[in-house]
Order: sequence, then structure tokens, then C-alpha cells
Amino acid sequence: MKAWARRLALAFQFLTILRVRVADPVTDDELRGSMRFHPLVGAALGGALTAAAWVLAHALPWPVVVALVVVGLAALTGGLHLDGVADVCDGFYAGRTREDALRIMKDPHIGTMGAVGLVCVLGLKYIALLNVPTDRVLWAIVAAPVVGRCAMVVACALGRYAREEGTGKVFIGRLGRGQALLAVAFAAAGCAVLQRWEPAAPAFLLSAIWLVLFIRACNRRIGGLTGDALGALCETTELIVWLAACATFRAA
Repeated sequence: MKAWARRLALAFQFLTILRVRVADPVTDDELRGSMRFHPLVGAALGGALTAAAWVLAHALPWPVVVALVVVGLAALTGGLHLDGVADVCDGFYAGRTREDALRIMKDPHIGTMGAVGLVCVLGLKYIALLNVPTDRVLWAIVAAPVVGRCAMVVACALGRYAREEGTGKVFIGRLGRGQALLAVAFAAAGCAVLQRWEPAAPAFLLSAIWLVLFIRACNRRIGGLTGDALGALCETTELIVWLAACATFRAA
């Protein structure tokens, strides 16, 4: 299998429930190289959900279709990033010290703040997408997973790893800036092709501001980023894209 095809397969294997066969051994360089395809995985997820929404809209009320899109995005990713939301909320709010926060984030059980965080993120996602005009909603469905996964790539290039060991050590702080720029270029081009820059510009601007604030908050609280933090960043960035689409399209 060609190098780029292996990396693309690894990206789908890591970010979705698709069980793509990749022959062992898989090197750390290949895992890092797969991140350049993360926005493409987001585009595939968004495209699948867009097609499903278009079909379901002929048989179901629109609020139900929107709910199924939100659930479908979580299902196709195996809840990977939502787990990060819950862990970050639990660790940041319940941990008194950096060590406490990291320990709580590693605990597989969900706490009160984790449950609250999940309800807030999913609820706001649903409300935001529901209020995007139906003639523009397809852009939002595709753009959110693209920009969310682009944010993870950029964070890995700009951030540092908070733990001594862990899965995230392969990616965080060890990604080249060129790879991050490539992901941004792909995401920007994709969003612009899908729609005019009218909605894409504010979505990118707000996502970039949130990315910087999120990295700074993680640096202060736990000394850097973790895999859970990347998941939370992806989910909240998707929310920001939908909020930006809601505000931009309704104001137009």
C-alpha cells in the first residue's frame, strides 16, 4: 500500500468507527503523517451526514432530522471526542491541582461535571444547527467536522504534551507546522467551495480565537494538551462553527 494511502487509512481508522485494515507495523511517523488527512475525514463524515439529512428530510420533521445529524456525528466517531469533553470537564472542575486534574481525566468513569458538559455541548449543537436556515444548513453540516479536525491538527503543532506518557505523546508537540498549514489550507478551501466566504470567514476567525484560548487554558490548568483535550477542542470547535453559521445566515 502506498504511503499516502496507509496514512489516509490510519486517519479513518483512528477517527471513525470504520475498521480499515492497515498492515502492521504502524510507525509513529505514519501516525503523525495521518493527521494531514484529518480534515478529509471530517469532510467524509459531513458528506455522509448531509446525504442522510437530505433523504430523511423527505420523511421526518426537520427538528428530528437535526437531532439525528447530531447523534449520527457522535455515532460515526464512536463518541471519541465526546469522551474528551466529559473528561476535560471532570478534570478541570473537580481537580484541585494539576496532578488531580490529570488523574481525574484518565479515570474511565464520568462525573457530574462531565455529564453536564456533554448535555451542554450536545444541546447547544442541536439548537444552533436547528436555527441555521434549511437552505444553508448543508454547508454547516459539512464545515463543522472539517474545521473541528483541522483545529486538532493545528493544536498538535502549536501545543505541548501535558503527560509523561500516553497516546497523545505521538502527536502533540511533535507535528510540523507545514502539516498544520496544509490542514488549514484544505479546510479553508473546502469551506469556500461549499459556500461563499460569507459564513466561512467568521467561522474560521472564531475557531482560531477559540483554539488559542483553549491551548492557553490547558497550559495554565494542566501544563499542556492531552488526547482528551484534543477531543474536547474538536467538539467545541464544531459547536462554534454551527453557532457562527446560525448567526451569519440569520443576519444575512
